[in-house]
Amino acid sequence: MEELLDLGVLKASLSELIAQSNMDDCVLPDEFKAKFRSFGEYKIERYNMYTLQVSSKKSLLVIPNQWVYIAACCCQYYIELVKYKKKLENFGFTDDMYEACHPSKDNKGIPENQKTKEVCKEKAEHFLESYDGTDKELLVKFLWDYEFWGGGKNIKRSNDFTDSPVLNIANTINASSSLIGAIVKGLANQNCLNLLLESTEWKSFEGSSASTTSTKKNPESTIPLQQIFYGAPGTGKSHAINELTAGKDVIRTTFHPDTDYSTFVGAYKPTTKPVPVVTVIGTEAVPVRDKNGKEMTEDKIVYEYVSQAFLQAYVAAWRKYCDVQEGEEPVDEFLVIEEINRGNCAQIFGDLFQLLDRGDEGFSEYPIKADSDMKKLLEEEFKGLEIKNKDSINALFKGGKDIVAEVLAGDVLLLPNNLYIWATMNTSDQSLFPIDSAFKRRWDWNYVPISDAGKNWMIEVNGAQYDWWKFLEAINDKVYHATYSEDKKLGYFFCKAKDGVISADKFVSKVIFYLWNDVFKDSEFEGDTFKDEDGEKLSFDKFYSVENNQVKVNGTKIVKFLSNLNLEPDSEADEDNSEEGFETEGDKKLPKTSKVFSVEFPDGTVINENNKFDTYHKTLSKIGIEQVEKIAAEMKYHRLHTPLVTKSKYEAILNKPEYSYIQEGDCFIVKGINNITMYRMVMLLDNRLDLQLKVCYE
Repeated sequence: MEELLDLGVLKASLSELIAQSNMDDCVLPDEFKAKFRSFGEYKIERYNMYTLQVSSKKSLLVIPNQWVYIAACCCQYYIELVKYKKKLENFGFTDDMYEACHPSKDNKGIPENQKTKEVCKEKAEHFLESYDGTDKELLVKFLWDYEFWGGGKNIKRSNDFTDSPVLNIANTINASSSLIGAIVKGLANQNCLNLLLESTEWKSFEGSSASTTSTKKNPESTIPLQQIFYGAPGTGKSHAINELTAGKDVIRTTFHPDTDYSTFVGAYKPTTKPVPVVTVIGTEAVPVRDKNGKEMTEDKIVYEYVSQAFLQAYVAAWRKYCDVQEGEEPVDEFLVIEEINRGNCAQIFGDLFQLLDRGDEGFSEYPIKADSDMKKLLEEEFKGLEIKNKDSINALFKGGKDIVAEVLAGDVLLLPNNLYIWATMNTSDQSLFPIDSAFKRRWDWNYVPISDAGKNWMIEVNGAQYDWWKFLEAINDKVYHATYSEDKKLGYFFCKAKDGVISADKFVSKVIFYLWNDVFKDSEFEGDTFKDEDGEKLSFDKFYSVENNQVKVNGTKIVKFLSNLNLEPDSEADEDNSEEGFETEGDKKLPKTSKVFSVEFPDGTVINENNKFDTYHKTLSKIGIEQVEKIAAEMKYHRLHTPLVTKSKYEAILNKPEYSYIQEGDCFIVKGINNITMYRMVMLLDNRLDLQLKVCYE
């Protein structure tokens, strides 16, 4: 088998290739289109000039040709990753060997002292001791240094360990990355990649930097000046904008049914202003003075023109033009409008609508006259400012007018080409205020599909954890068949996790409430998905129960609902997370791993051993093992049904090599339990015995 390439070097070169490639509108070669008809679960229904239409059993999408070219750039990296693993498999690597070399903090089933990079490196070198290839060093590094190749998931995973490193090269937002990843695998596994790489179209993509677009002055940038990110709720539209504008100057506003021109642009508003107190003597107004001779003032309500989000961004953008020398580019200014279709855009934008027509250099083609009130504000804001690039800007407009002078005088409004106006729109809300076609065509539209954001969020119910993405896939399939619409589906960020966990309370109050009240209310909850254990309708009220005059979420009903979707608790989750009997310690979520585990007692004693079990053991001893045993007797170890602290040894533990006992007085403490279980036990004891412990677990 051929020698391996250095993944670090390859990653850098491919990332640079994508960064410097021509991302202007591009076409695909005919020979390639005839061969490439599907990828993953997607079937290519139609090739347009600059896009391709794909379908799956779940969705119908239109994606730009650029994604195919980006995927082609990533293919070599994917192929090389597969080569690395193939070499290891040919050498006889097993899943256990991969596991032993995996440095991830979230690794399961490996003792804590084996999770350090140093130990993982030693393991890799040991397993490959007899390997005689010249690329031995690269394979060793591949096994233990995941930063070297950008890995996240364990190499033993057959289908998706390549996903993260490949998509890191693509440098795409989460919304598009899953599709690009599918295209990468499709290209790599079909005999059509060379048809693309050897084409004249590829050379055009690869060989030049991006050309000037119709909306931006800077030829090195292709991002639209005006674009709307749209898609189902929770797909990450706002997140995508935040990622793209990180470190930029952003003014953000949100549209709603009561938003109008005055709240978006500006209006007269009452304010208080100190004015002199006067009295009339004869025919003259004379200032009133206090006993010290100082003129007295009083606060009076006056009306002043106050700028809102649009004018604030507008002024900031032009001020940035005043800050640069001739020939230099100004810093960009972003105006972000959340939920743009929740307001009446025709009413809100008013005459600003005309400004949205941008010329080739990104300036408004048709300036509009500012009203007298706005003129006064702008004149004051721009007083004393000068734009060094005024000649090049004036040259864009016919008639020989000094358009820049008119802008700085506040006479006209003209959007500069460093002012970006971006917006978000939930497709499920588009009926609130329909957007007319004239308004729509002045924007670029950026579809954000539903995709796995790769956060590994979990739904936690009754101690068990269910994969959030698997739930979304299952429920969105039901949503589509009930509504025949993409609009009501749930995106990955529909419900936010805390420390990677979506609690049962939040799941019911946000997800179930939305599904029951906005999605399925018109479908009469047909099918077994919406039935309880007795075959009765699983109505919303059944997800709650009343105990001791307190309303609580009914976890049993949530579990039933999830099981109706054929979802099972995550097999890779910590086995101790689903123990029965542990009480929830407030709203505190338990991290999956810990760097620190220490306990401080009220008397000042601090227990912080190098080994976390030793910290746990000494803590139980100081509390008093007899007290601990009485409480632990109520707890059952999840799989083995064994108390964590007992007065007798249990056969279930004795017959398991991964567990053992340590004796403390007349009691026995179970060894081999994970860190979270130890933490939970200490917190439970603190709560039950009111010990006032300070527990650090982070």
